[in-house]
Amino acid sequence: MNLLNFIGAFHVEVSRLLDNVESAGEAGGYLEWASGKVGETEVFFLWFPKTRRLVYAIQGRQRNFGEVEVKGVLEAIAYVERLVKQLRR
Repeated sequence: MNLLNFIGAFHVEVSRLLDNVESAGEAGGYLEWASGKVGETEVFFLWFPKTRRLVYAIQGRQRNFGEVEVKGVLEAIAYVERLVKQLRR
């Protein structure tokens, strides 16, 4: 059985991690995004599948932003999951 059958698109999976989703979608395979809140903290995620780049911004009691090169969508989702877990602490 293929694991990818259980994993949705980046914006779908990241939206499930957020407490409140403000916006999520995709743009023709070039970009996927998800933004919303984790607690009182606003978060923004952009995934560029062609270049395998994940860009994020966190605004709240902590302010952080960055760009990460990942191997694929599974690693991008895992990175977002780690960030969200840190925010929940």
